[in-house]
Amino acid sequence: MLRSTPGGVGRPRLARRIAVCFTALVVGSMAVVTTPQARAADGAQPTASTLPSVLPNPQEMTSAGADMSLSGKVTVVAGADADAKAVEQVVSVLRDLPGAQVSVSRTPDASGDQVWVGTAETTPGIDGLVASLGGSKAATLPADGYVIASGRRSGHNVIALQGKDARGTFYAVQTLRQLVRHDKVASVTVRDWPLMPIRGGIEGFYGIPWSHQARLDQFTFYGRHKMNTYIYTPKDDLLLRAKWRTLYSGDDLARMKELVEGANANHVDFTFALSPGNDICYSSDADFKATIAKFDQLRSLGVRSFYIALDDIEPKFHCDADRQKYPNNGDGKWIADAQADYLNRLETEYVKKNGLPPLQTVPTNYSGSGEDPYKAEFGTRLDKDIRVQWTGEGVFSPSITESSVARAAQSYHTKHLYIWDNFPVNDGRRNRLFLNPLTNRDPNLYKHIDGITSNPMIEPYASMPALANYGDYTWNPTTYDAKASMSAVLDELAGGDKATRAALRVFADLNQSWPYRTPDTHAPALTAAIDAFWAVRDKGSVDSSLKDRLAAIVRLPEALAGMRQQGFFQDTRPWINAASQWARAGQHFVTMLDAIDAGDGAKATNEYLAAQKQVDLAKRPTVDDQGSDGVLHKAVIVPSVGDGVFDAFAKKASAQFAAFIGARPASAKAYSGTASSSMGQWEANSPSRMVDGNLSTLYWTNVSPEKGSYVQVDLGSVKPIGQVAVHQADDDTATGDMFYHAALEYSVDGSTWTAAGNFDSAPLIKHTFEAPVQARYVRVRATDANPGAQWVKIREFEVTPPVGVYSTNVKAAEGSSVALAFDGDVSTAFRAATPVKAGDFVSFVPAKGVTPRQAIVVGTARGEIQVRSGQTWTTIGTISDGAPFHAFAVPAGTNVEEVRLMLAAGSPAPVIREMTVVDRELKPVPTPTPTFTAAPTSGSSTGDDHGRPGYPTPTSTPSHGPRPALPSTGV
Repeated sequence: MLRSTPGGVGRPRLARRIAVCFTALVVGSMAVVTTPQARAADGAQPTASTLPSVLPNPQEMTSAGADMSLSGKVTVVAGADADAKAVEQVVSVLRDLPGAQVSVSRTPDASGDQVWVGTAETTPGIDGLVASLGGSKAATLPADGYVIASGRRSGHNVIALQGKDARGTFYAVQTLRQLVRHDKVASVTVRDWPLMPIRGGIEGFYGIPWSHQARLDQFTFYGRHKMNTYIYTPKDDLLLRAKWRTLYSGDDLARMKELVEGANANHVDFTFALSPGNDICYSSDADFKATIAKFDQLRSLGVRSFYIALDDIEPKFHCDADRQKYPNNGDGKWIADAQADYLNRLETEYVKKNGLPPLQTVPTNYSGSGEDPYKAEFGTRLDKDIRVQWTGEGVFSPSITESSVARAAQSYHTKHLYIWDNFPVNDGRRNRLFLNPLTNRDPNLYKHIDGITSNPMIEPYASMPALANYGDYTWNPTTYDAKASMSAVLDELAGGDKATRAALRVFADLNQSWPYRTPDTHAPALTAAIDAFWAVRDKGSVDSSLKDRLAAIVRLPEALAGMRQQGFFQDTRPWINAASQWARAGQHFVTMLDAIDAGDGAKATNEYLAAQKQVDLAKRPTVDDQGSDGVLHKAVIVPSVGDGVFDAFAKKASAQFAAFIGARPASAKAYSGTASSSMGQWEANSPSRMVDGNLSTLYWTNVSPEKGSYVQVDLGSVKPIGQVAVHQADDDTATGDMFYHAALEYSVDGSTWTAAGNFDSAPLIKHTFEAPVQARYVRVRATDANPGAQWVKIREFEVTPPVGVYSTNVKAAEGSSVALAFDGDVSTAFRAATPVKAGDFVSFVPAKGVTPRQAIVVGTARGEIQVRSGQTWTTIGTISDGAPFHAFAVPAGTNVEEVRLMLAAGSPAPVIREMTVVDRELKPVPTPTPTFTAAPTSGSSTGDDHGRPGYPTPTSTPSHGPRPALPSTGV
């Protein structure tokens, strides 16, 4: 399904095309009384009046007295046919109690405490025991319901765990697990049942499939959280789709058998979903028999629930027999009729014949509540017992309302609608984790649907928080509390250590933004700390909350290493490490800002560079990926963590540093041009939006690029080019829909191309030419296919002329340019290709309107800094120590027309990040006696010297004094 389409952010390509061309669980009449619950404060001894916290929230729970201490002899009374897994888990829970000596018997032992387990049929006498303890027997409950009753009999504690059925018995044990507090068991009476009969997940995403062990662990987790459904439809299993007619064999068959057994043991329905729609002949007896053969093989392994997935297919026939039997009248009914007849035959001739639960399906048009011919025909013709899945008003549903569901059920003409909910799936944003809770699902949906399955993330264990939310919501949506549900599952995954629990909450806070939610939430705790930091900084005071928060994030790799659910730690490790690196960068930025306040340019620069180093580490690709070819690609995705809040803080802090040193870009207006692409467009997002001068609009492809795919700008004629900047994805700092492997190329005729550079996993493709080049055409070409079949977004494709305010005769290293020393971005640098030769220099003309009081060099270079007035060069300082920051006072009254760094011959190849001037006085420093030269020497320049004088004979100048306070304006 296009649940989170591989090409990007859930673009429902086929769904929209099809939409153009063509459930209720009845418990509303039951008395549902949910007793408010209060979590006992840590360390407080519970009393009869406090109820334990149980999730999902029981429909009814009341106190039956003081907590019970089950120590000494404890007999688990269970009939021979009582659910074995439930009995096993009861024994495990009881043996963890101090002093409990647990045994299992078919008959009670009056000499000790007793815990009865089973249904009225499997454990004789449990009905009477429940009644004697003040409970109502479970026989009148819906499927999966259970009763817990407790009290004292003959001086001993007695607990009854009675299920409506085996699964209900198992769920009673899951509640018992939560009744244990302070080594005692809460004495309560519980009467509980689910409001939705289908509760669980569907492994239906693109990308790296879950491992065999992860699936088994999911079943254990589902069982504990009272979820009963797992739909098996991983995209890596070719025997579900491309080779759907082929039976399993060998290791594949053995693994499948183990999965089915693992699901059944935890009372999870393993639903086998076949996807034959890409090549099936609906009216073919051979294909019908192939379907039956596949189902029969799975049924022999223990599968009883079957599903036909008709999503993600072209609305077309694949055989003449279908075309003749179902003529296309242009109304969408033809494909609906063929699909419904195929499904009905399966339901009648296989499912009902073998006494199986009703067949399930997802139609080709699976979203939106509005009516259309396909939905009406499909639903009207379909067997009324078949369950129909639906994703909501869109592929992603920020909210699902009762009215929307009611309309959808009417549009599909079904009483058995249930939801395929595309949260927290991340296959369209594989750089992200979604650890925000499930919200905006109407509490009354259960009146209209059979249930919900969540489409989880590529990371199975990181999906557990959201899956637990679904377990809590689908069991009892009327009392679902998103915050409490998320808090409980995070504690469960972290384990009992308070510090680990706190650390996991810190990490979860960094992954709260779900882009389909309005308004969206961005790392709320980190955001609050940053907002407080800026607020007090603007007032000249101090707030420690940000420093504390950053310190906690820095410690995450160590703080979470011992968490209980190690699978979660391993799943999220790339994001945990990146968060720690971002936080270290944040610490350096905070120290940098303090140095700026103190006027300490050297410290501010060192801290900025240290911060940038951590940012660079955080932006390394460390997440693996897998495309439709099934090939695993190691470390190709940059993990995005912090919901953009880290990036925003870094940008703001960096801007203050740039202002502090007077850095601003020497820029030129981009050329106008005509954009084109070898790929198609998604909706109205045309190639022309790449060159409209607006970063808020974009060109968006409707396919993933293959090797050789390109986007291109035609300037109309051959022109000099100084720089190209291609803004991809949704932001310059985060990967998303973009070229992941690209070459930047230019041409004068559109036939012969010259390479400018290669870029991998770069949201911003930016290249500044060492010397201007002549070209009419500039393009970005894919050098390889995108991982995960990601589509491409280009917000702006800027081609700009050269800027003539700087000049040098030093050859730049490959991929570098002298322009990078004047781009206003300290994170970039001009890097020389070779050590310095005599006469090497870098110079620039200060911007108009700036009266230079100080010249600044950020970078590692050696030589003399000079200023020119008229024909006279004056040396105002010498750089000899290799430090990354130097500032020199300009003699008062000097009319500075140009600034030059005359590099010291024989010194190492310079790295110059920025050269600037600022127009404020420094703190008092010794004023050197300037040296002058008026007679230029000859030389050459790679830039435009505008007739300025050449190179003087270097002269010696005293070094500058104490580090000055720097201004916030510059070149």
